[in-house]
Amino acid sequence: MCRLKRFDRSYKIIYNKELSLNYFELKINIAEDVANSCSPGQFFMVRVPGVFLPRPMSIYNVKGNSLGFLYKVVGNGTDILSKIRTGEIQLLGPLGKGYNLKTYENLNYVLVAGGTGIASIYFLAVRLKKQGTLYYGVCSEKDLLCLDNLEKLGWKIVVSTEDGSKGYKGYITDFLSNELKKNTDVVFVCGPTPMLKKILQIARRINVKGFVSLEEKMACGIGSCQGCAIKINGQIKMTCKDGPVFKIEDVEL
Repeated sequence: MCRLKRFDRSYKIIYNKELSLNYFELKINIAEDVANSCSPGQFFMVRVPGVFLPRPMSIYNVKGNSLGFLYKVVGNGTDILSKIRTGEIQLLGPLGKGYNLKTYENLNYVLVAGGTGIASIYFLAVRLKKQGTLYYGVCSEKDLLCLDNLEKLGWKIVVSTEDGSKGYKGYITDFLSNELKKNTDVVFVCGPTPMLKKILQIARRINVKGFVSLEEKMACGIGSCQGCAIKINGQIKMTCKDGPVFKIEDVEL
């Protein structure tokens, strides 16, 4: 197995703009070797000035020499980050193991995103050679991101909101059980743990294969701190080093 490349460098900020209330897109100018090393499902550790621990962020998009992240302001670190508009920022990455695309590139896909899990799923949608259906669940219409871009890529989007402000009212998992039975070969999922647990149950019950990207708190991103331990197929693994993407049948939540 070849060793994954990772780069610890400072990069110039192209922009850091608010997309909607408390949601931001951070775009960074990166070197060609970094861009060529990025795969869907991987992440970077972003060092926020004045904050002790870096923040893990899934790759949202790579286009040319630009790298994009989507994030939500949820605490002090992301609040400080949201106020940075110019200059350079230090990144470590790309890190982790992403989605397995080669084995499944000619099959029928279903993508599922919950909340800011859309960042990882969006980059995957860009890289897949053919389109299918993407299920996207959020709390409210204001939490929806990337819809126009996904539709331009040719994806059919099914939206649910918990408050009923857009699409179906309820959780996206409420509509998924029957849909996954319809000519689905593989499902790719990223979102909060409660959503992942439900999808794991559904996929196993109807024997659909797939991959889930886990959202765990990380301090180092390279497996040294042991802070993101998860049980995978009966063994303790590190989400950052061994994942964050794992086979559905192996994950124990």
